[in-house]
Amino acid sequence: MSWIQKLYDTYENCKSEVGVPGTDEKRITLLPISHSTQNAQIEVAINGEGKFLRARLLEKNEVITIIPVNEDSAARGNGNLPHPLCDKLQYVAGDYSKYVEKKKGEKFYENYIGKLEDWCNSPYSNRKVNAILCYLKKKALISDLIHQKILICDDNGGLKQGVKLGVGDQSDAFIRFRVEILGEDESAVWLDKDIYESYINYYLSLKEKVDLCYVKGQVIPCSVKHPAKIRHTGDKAKLISANDASGFTYRGRLGGEDDKNKVVSIGYETSQKAHSALRWLIEKQGYKNGDQVIIVWGTKNQDIPDPLCDTQDSMFGKEEPAAISTEKEFAKRLNSAIAGYGCDLAIKAEIIIMGLDAATTGRLSITYYRELDGMDFLNRIENWHKTCIWKHSYKKISDGVDEKGKLKFKPITFIGAPSPKDIALACYGDKVNDKLKKSTVERLLQCIIDGAGIPYDFVNSVINRASNPVSMEKWEWEKVLTITCALVKKYRYDKFKEEWSMSLDENQMDRSYIFGRLLAVAQQIEEYALYTVGEKRETNAERLMHQFKIHPYKTWGIITDKLKPYMARLGLKGTSLTELMTKINSMLPYEEFTSQKKLDDSYILGYYCQRQVFIDEKNKRIEENAKKKLQKTNEGEI
Repeated sequence: MSWIQKLYDTYENCKSEVGVPGTDEKRITLLPISHSTQNAQIEVAINGEGKFLRARLLEKNEVITIIPVNEDSAARGNGNLPHPLCDKLQYVAGDYSKYVEKKKGEKFYENYIGKLEDWCNSPYSNRKVNAILCYLKKKALISDLIHQKILICDDNGGLKQGVKLGVGDQSDAFIRFRVEILGEDESAVWLDKDIYESYINYYLSLKEKVDLCYVKGQVIPCSVKHPAKIRHTGDKAKLISANDASGFTYRGRLGGEDDKNKVVSIGYETSQKAHSALRWLIEKQGYKNGDQVIIVWGTKNQDIPDPLCDTQDSMFGKEEPAAISTEKEFAKRLNSAIAGYGCDLAIKAEIIIMGLDAATTGRLSITYYRELDGMDFLNRIENWHKTCIWKHSYKKISDGVDEKGKLKFKPITFIGAPSPKDIALACYGDKVNDKLKKSTVERLLQCIIDGAGIPYDFVNSVINRASNPVSMEKWEWEKVLTITCALVKKYRYDKFKEEWSMSLDENQMDRSYIFGRLLAVAQQIEEYALYTVGEKRETNAERLMHQFKIHPYKTWGIITDKLKPYMARLGLKGTSLTELMTKINSMLPYEEFTSQKKLDDSYILGYYCQRQVFIDEKNKRIEENAKKKLQKTNEGEI
């Protein structure tokens, strides 16, 4: 039960956030206990005497409403289980049966009003709640909404069927209230902290049966029904549930009628606070992939790096990265970022990593759970970002707006580790099924947090995709290529403690690395020859890349035969490339050159590094030509 203790502690440490809507678009809020959220469609305003003032339909961005709930109403299906204050028309409208042909109208309203009266007649009554009760007892809500043209009638005077408000029919509209009292700053009852406290105190006063809370170690009122809506508002799955008294899930194991409480007993407040904190954390910073959720947090809500982001987003923010070209420069900047986080994390800071997934429709399971102190967590994060490093160019950042007011984005280059999500896509493509994607992310989480080595099946899969560039668009293959290099570098460090550079190592004698360099040179020769005649297509080196990995000697013979006409076309222009190819070829002993052994994963590093030299030289020429042109323009020669 450690997880629920940590969530409870988080709630207690973040009490100042309770009931305060976030500033983001979703208005993410740490809910008070005994409260939940609901999407409302209609807002009704009354005064302190319960007199109707006005009503309006809510916009899409303002529908989320905090409402008081009890254990039954929070988990209700189709039964007559009203919420204590804000609810659907069938509960709050006393004139519902006049306009809707449903037998249940009167009973739903009577049940709702009876419970609302109990609250108002208690020592914990609230003036605004009393005003709502006063208004609703007039049984004129639907009549007022029709008069305001919020609801629409048919020719017979009933509510017209098929009129949508939100995702449902107008007869199922959810109502929230605003009570305007002179001198009161907050009229919205869903934001009024006095109403929060009023209901919490009232509801806790109703709980008489006590038991031992396994989390707090105290005899206090305990929960039998624990909250749902954990991952999102429509989520029915629960982490704690014991409602199968007839299916022998636990029946008879411990004896007595209260078997379920003997299996686990958790205080009502404890459960409410823990689940509220969990929802808040998931909404605010959770990684979501279908039913899978992963959250990482500090129990005191500290700012911590996100292990499920790439280095740029996790460590350096989303702004354009500083000019970093070497591993040494990167390490210096990473150390600085880690030190910054270390200042925010106290020595005894607790960091929790928790993975959730749906075991069944109604059950959630904890698939991953770790507790770490702050510095241990930072050390593990730092190790991941230092060892799974490569230079990437697939990210984009905001670059203002265009003439039409639409957001613009520009590509950036960064050095660091890719995110687990991007690794999964690189390994299996964008059509990867959810089950495999979930599994990949969870296994990578073990690499990041637990220090496990990169599984070779990931390396093998991504190598195969990177070795087949003609199967993808150019931008996707470039992304796969750099992620492949990062994984190979990480794998060989974990497995053999080898250090591989992102820059070309001309003294590297590894057979596969050298063959990779040769492939890059062959590709460059053909690309250059095609460029001279204005032709653009895949080269033979790209087409035969996968075959080259499996049968390097045989395939190299095919590639060199196909290169001859291109080398002849270049003539003296291709001399430097021809000489480079000969030089690299001579680095391989004859027996290794002619070996039938397939290439190791390091071939992709040699290929990338040699290819990148050509790309850098080209970019340098373009930059120099641009400078010369600008200089001539300034001198008036153009």
